[in-house]
Amino acid sequence: MIVGEEEILIKPLYLILMKNQLGNVKQCRTLIKHGRVHVNEDIISDIDFQVNEDDVIKVDGQVIDTNVFVYYMMNKPKGYICANHDKKYPCVIDLIDRKDCYCVGRLDKDTTGFLLLTNDASLSKALLLPDYHVEKTYLVTVLKPLKEQLIDLFKEGIVIDQKIRCQSARLEIIDDFHCYVTIHEGRYHQVKKMFLSCDNQVTALKRMSFAGILLDEQLKEGQFRQLTKREFQKMKEVQKKYF
Repeated sequence: MIVGEEEILIKPLYLILMKNQLGNVKQCRTLIKHGRVHVNEDIISDIDFQVNEDDVIKVDGQVIDTNVFVYYMMNKPKGYICANHDKKYPCVIDLIDRKDCYCVGRLDKDTTGFLLLTNDASLSKALLLPDYHVEKTYLVTVLKPLKEQLIDLFKEGIVIDQKIRCQSARLEIIDDFHCYVTIHEGRYHQVKKMFLSCDNQVTALKRMSFAGILLDEQLKEGQFRQLTKREFQKMKEVQKKYF
C-alpha cells in the first residue's frame, strides 16, 4: 500500500534519455550536445543538465516519459524476503507491483523495518558497499538482560564466525531487553551474530534508519511511500560523497 506519495527531486537529463531506451551514456549525451533535446521548449546543450518530474522533455520533437525512476521507503513486514522471485516465500516486490524495482540491500525474512526499493541502479553502489560506511540503525530485542559492558565491546568491534572482526558499532541500551544498534556494514545475519558472540540471542529485529533517513512511523508493516524531496537529497549526498 502506498502512503503519502510526494514528488521527488532531480535526475540528470541523459539518464532520463537512457531510461527511455535512446542509447547508452555516450549516445544520449551526444543527443543533448547536438541540440536535439528540448526541456520545457528550451534547447539544452549542457550534457549534465538536471531535470525534475514536471519538466516536459522532447527528443526530435517527440515527448518522452520523465517519470521513469521511483524510490520507495517500505516498512518491511515479517515473513517476506528481499527478492523479486521465490518459490517458497512471498517477496517484498509483490507488495509494490513494480517488477522493474529491486531491494537496495537485504533484510532477513523475519526482520522488519526500513527497506529501500528502486529501479535506479546508479544509486545502489554507494549505499551498499561496506567500505562506504553507510549507517544502518536497528531496534533489537534480546533474550537475556543486556549488560553495560556491551557498549564498549560493540565499540571495539565484535568478532563473529570465530574470525571476522566487525567494524565499530554503537549500542544504546533502552531497557533490559531492548537496544539500538548502529552498524556501517552489512554482513550476513551480522546483528544476530554479534549478540550470539556475546552469549545472547536476538528475538526481534527492526531497521529504524538507513543512510541517515528515519523510518516513517506512519507506515504500517507492508506499507510504502515515495521518498520525500529531503530524503531523496540525503541519498544523493551519500552517492556524491564517494563518486
